[in-house]
Amino acid sequence: MPAPYVLFGAAVAFWSLAVVIYNLYLHPLKDIPGPFFAKVSRWWLFTLEMRGNPHSEILALHGNYGPIMRISPNEVSIADLEASSVIYGQNSKFEKSHYFYRPFEDQASNLFTIRDRQQHSQDKRLISHAFSRANIIQHKACIYNHAVYLMDEIARRAENDETITLFNAFRCMTLDTISEFAFGKSAHALKSEDFHSVIFDGIDNATHSVPFVRAPPSPDVLRNSLTQQVSTFPCPTGDSQVVKLLWDQFHKKSQTLSEEHLISEAIVMIVAGTDTMAVALSTTLHSLLQMPDVYQELQDEVRTVMPFQDSQPAFEELDALPLLDACLKEGLRISCPSRVRLPRTVPAEGWTFKGHRFPPGTIVSLSPLYFLHDERVFPSPMKYDPSRWLVDSDRKKEMMSNFHPFSRGTRQCIGQSLSLIEQKIVLSLFVTRFNPREVLKREIVIEEAITTIIKDALDVRVHLA
Repeated sequence: MPAPYVLFGAAVAFWSLAVVIYNLYLHPLKDIPGPFFAKVSRWWLFTLEMRGNPHSEILALHGNYGPIMRISPNEVSIADLEASSVIYGQNSKFEKSHYFYRPFEDQASNLFTIRDRQQHSQDKRLISHAFSRANIIQHKACIYNHAVYLMDEIARRAENDETITLFNAFRCMTLDTISEFAFGKSAHALKSEDFHSVIFDGIDNATHSVPFVRAPPSPDVLRNSLTQQVSTFPCPTGDSQVVKLLWDQFHKKSQTLSEEHLISEAIVMIVAGTDTMAVALSTTLHSLLQMPDVYQELQDEVRTVMPFQDSQPAFEELDALPLLDACLKEGLRISCPSRVRLPRTVPAEGWTFKGHRFPPGTIVSLSPLYFLHDERVFPSPMKYDPSRWLVDSDRKKEMMSNFHPFSRGTRQCIGQSLSLIEQKIVLSLFVTRFNPREVLKREIVIEEAITTIIKDALDVRVHLA
């Protein structure tokens, strides 16, 4: 009689072969085109994620396999704007996929992980007031204070002929802004040596570990990486926009707001509110500093409302500047700082789309990158070209239909107003105070994790204006 380990090995081999045969020839998604190994096992998608640019690679593969592509035995990537409206739209029945969001679940839920639609709607209504355009404009001093502090530091370095690391600098500034705005206490990252904060180590460790924690799941990974850094932020003061709202709401219900809930929301807001804006700002300025004519034109436009270095115009004045708006839109488009795909599960009744039948439980996903880098809408999609936004209304309408850098539908990022306002303020201050001098590295190398990370320092030198 064969040894037990031989029988066990044979059983595993037989089971594995049976799974492969089923996935290739019997699975309900067998007719969906896609890479061979993607149909066989989830390991193909796992290795793609580990290489660091899964969304860019999937987008490239869509060019070979078409807009509907199988990327794992039970997951389909769909690069189609109409599908995006169905999956993420206002009345969509597609729910968040548990396998994807489990690593982000803390000991308390947060706005990103909540799967129950009613609970998500309640929590979003509560927090969204803090991130409304009107409230952010009312508290724009928080943004200006940190932005001016950074500009002063850049000026000091420019006078000393030092380089400025764009991504690190903007990462510190956006972290200080979101921590003070939301939780009433700045992280003081701008005061750290070489524009570095230990909080970034926590963010990077957590986001890079996500592919691992999906197999096997480990829902504590984000908490273990970030709790120590963010647990000192939340305090129910009048200046902490988010925490104050949460405290008031729980007090009305005679409930206690736990530290776990605060930390859970803090983790999400710090990660989402830091890197996304830093990547977009870095991409925009890194590109503009290599385009002196466009930079000069933008500088002239901004100075019509900011004639002095210490000018702080009403945001409505900045918002009315067409080239400023075009430069920021193009930076958001080309960087796509929140390009993570957001998997949803097909509801119980199944779904038929463009000749394909998706049974209940099928996971469908897409990334905003698919539409922001669509060469049919944005010719030469990797070229930074603000002029593409300064066109007639019909052409711009087509581009805007593809322009969803903050996702879309009921689950779109609540911080988009903060992002746009902060970016316009920072870019305006920068161009009024500095002139281009030297960009030490002309290409941007990115890594796609939960957020997009710029791997290189993006060192530049500037002159005082």
